[in-house]
Amino acid sequence: MKIHQVMDSVTTRLRRPSTWGAVLVFGSLWNGLRWLAGPESLSAGEFVLPFAFGILLLGLAAAPWQWTGDEAPVASLPRGLAQALPWNAILLLLLLALLPEHGGRGGRGGSRSVGLFPNLPPRMLILLISCGAFGLLSGWILADRDQEALRADAQARLAREAQARALQGQMNPHVLFNTLSGLAELAREDGVATEAALVNLAGLLRNLMNHSALTRVSLDDERGLVEGFLALERIRLGARLSVTWDWDARLEDTEVPPLLLQPLVENAIKHGIGPCREGGELTIGLSGSPERLRLWVSNTGKALEAQESAGTGLTNLRKRLDLLDGFRSHLELRGEAGRTVAELILERADA
Repeated sequence: MKIHQVMDSVTTRLRRPSTWGAVLVFGSLWNGLRWLAGPESLSAGEFVLPFAFGILLLGLAAAPWQWTGDEAPVASLPRGLAQALPWNAILLLLLLALLPEHGGRGGRGGSRSVGLFPNLPPRMLILLISCGAFGLLSGWILADRDQEALRADAQARLAREAQARALQGQMNPHVLFNTLSGLAELAREDGVATEAALVNLAGLLRNLMNHSALTRVSLDDERGLVEGFLALERIRLGARLSVTWDWDARLEDTEVPPLLLQPLVENAIKHGIGPCREGGELTIGLSGSPERLRLWVSNTGKALEAQESAGTGLTNLRKRLDLLDGFRSHLELRGEAGRTVAELILERADA
């Protein structure tokens, strides 16, 4: 790891409840052994000091083992020891510099100076050396634990990406089957229009294949894919399909996972507008900010309560949204003022 990655690891470790539990145990044991070494009352500073050192120890002990200077998660044993020994010695010296002297005490009213350990009881010195050994061992264990966690996270991420790509790949035949079904109806009525539709279909499939090979696309590319799909639907539906774009062009360069908008448009046409003899109106919207996007598709036509609960496209989309890394999402299908609205909120997890 590099320095910034080591610092991220330290921050993550200090956020874990288990770290604070270990600090509590460490500080309690320290104060207990400290009392056994000399059963006099402890000052507030003496009582708090081991808890503070426990935070430093458990938070920072793994740092020298993780600092490799490259992408390796843990240093080799010789390098790790060479870095950890002076690191833990510095932490111990820092602790000793803050400890009150143990010699020349005249009772509770006597003065206490700050020094290293000229009069440190042997049992306390043994305790400090034990803490140094504990820091060395715990650093190695914590670094190894973080390495395993990173490996598990990487494997889980690869599994999610593979599953998302499989679901994403299902969109190609799904869109193709739906489009061919519409073209079969059109071929019986208008051969010229069918020929134009096949040309558009070739372009749509090319775009779909390009989208399926990517993990992120711009919203401008998403719109281009939807426009290709709508060109086919206009040939089939003609004047029965009216489309309006309520689209914030300032967000078109924002990158999102592919094939988010097309399933919403397809669902609106298939279940809302297509079944109605008079057709209907379709509105496609984009608003928000790069950190929190709102995509929606609104349509007239068949009422929501009469539509199928979930088509293949929306079911597929919901599964892919559940697998997204780096985003929080919410997909809602609702009736609103006589229209059916499919709304997708996509928010970056680090926003």
